[in-house]
Amino acid sequence: MPVNTNLLKSKMAINGMNIDDLSGETGLHRDTISNIINNKTAPSYSAINAIFYALHLTPEEGKDIFFSSDLRKKKVLKT
Repeated sequence: MPVNTNLLKSKMAINGMNIDDLSGETGLHRDTISNIINNKTAPSYSAINAIFYALHLTPEEGKDIFFSSDLRKKKVLKT
């Protein structure tokens, strides 16, 4: 599940957080957060939840970052 990294980075900046700060707030390892930001790994539900609360996201912002329909589109082969 790709993450809207631009929006995630923007929310981190608004909250004055870097990867280390977010790691401290969420309890997630800094490498895990880096991998999520760089779309190298899909975040687990618990990671999404921790980031959601650490960044004080609204439900709409959480949806846009972690569950954007544009990011979930798949190519369908016509038969």
